[in-house]
Amino acid sequence: MIRYAIVSTAYRLFAGIFLVVINWQIATAEGGGYWRLVFSTLLSYLPALAVPVVLRRITISGQRLSVLSLLYVAMVSFAVSFLVENPTALVLANFFMWIGFFALEASWESWFNEEKRRQDVSWASSVTMSGNQAALMIGPLLAPAIIEVVGTRGIVQALTAGFALVAALSWAGVGAAVATDTNDEAKAGPSAKSGAPLRLIATFALVWPVLGAFNLMLPLQVSDRGAGLVAVAIVDACLGVGVIVAGVMSARAKLSSATLVRLVIACTVLGGMLWALPAGGATVVAMALSTFALGAGFGALRIALREYTATHYDSAVTGHAVALGNATAIPILAVVFLVFGAAQSLVWIAPFLLVIVMSFSFQGLQTWKASLKI
Repeated sequence: MIRYAIVSTAYRLFAGIFLVVINWQIATAEGGGYWRLVFSTLLSYLPALAVPVVLRRITISGQRLSVLSLLYVAMVSFAVSFLVENPTALVLANFFMWIGFFALEASWESWFNEEKRRQDVSWASSVTMSGNQAALMIGPLLAPAIIEVVGTRGIVQALTAGFALVAALSWAGVGAAVATDTNDEAKAGPSAKSGAPLRLIATFALVWPVLGAFNLMLPLQVSDRGAGLVAVAIVDACLGVGVIVAGVMSARAKLSSATLVRLVIACTVLGGMLWALPAGGATVVAMALSTFALGAGFGALRIALREYTATHYDSAVTGHAVALGNATAIPILAVVFLVFGAAQSLVWIAPFLLVIVMSFSFQGLQTWKASLKI
């Protein structure tokens, strides 16, 4: 689990930098704006339709799939470094990068599930999620300073080396892990590959719409309010801080699903109220506090969902649910973007609303699972 925590955290660090740089380049290019970023975001989610089909035919471990996906991401990142001044080409390149990102999202969850037999699930879920979010918080903060030194192309080339390094670190011990998994399966005997429950898929389907809606509205809203990339990094980082706080609290307190949902809704509503405050001298502070509250609610849900799936489902079902949930995210995002396209100034509402819906979905999943045992 230690290797998993280190490499997944390093990956999040580099991915966070990559996303904030590329989204800012697309959002602020001449002739850009809401619809170009909408098109880029929706296009980047199309690979999610293919990933579930591919994963159903792959029998390698989550750890090995992570290695292969990281190598692919490193190659695409290298190509992107030569396209940073061309927003149209960036939109297309971003699409290819997200093929690797979606494969990694499924493989990380499968790998975590493979490690659960050696760790306390609740502790490991909180620690790894907090570490991942800390990396996502630090990455955007580092981006403006690094760009000042090496430029946009230089930072993307440095990310290429970073992704390749994470792949190398992830490779260590992969053969032994596969052999162990194979031996365990042989002892257990043959078993049919079960599919993921619809309610589990529906809950995972809301994870990426929250992040996608947030990543869309952040550069647009910040630039509309007269701030720059540094403000984007600060506000984005506060989302990660909120998730970290949620991770610490989750590791110390065991909450019922009903209590968790109430707290998540309270945090989300508070965050929405802060974002809605009139623009002024304290705009960045209000936006930062708003995303902190959003991150706390969303992070608590993510940690609870990871712990729940690791406890109740095996790695194959978990990976399948994540992949299908990611695919389902595309029509959800399309509806959200089209609805708010008619009122672009209100697009900030989307991530807050989706977190509330996700909290009820998670509570419904637990209620449904409990009813099966009666």
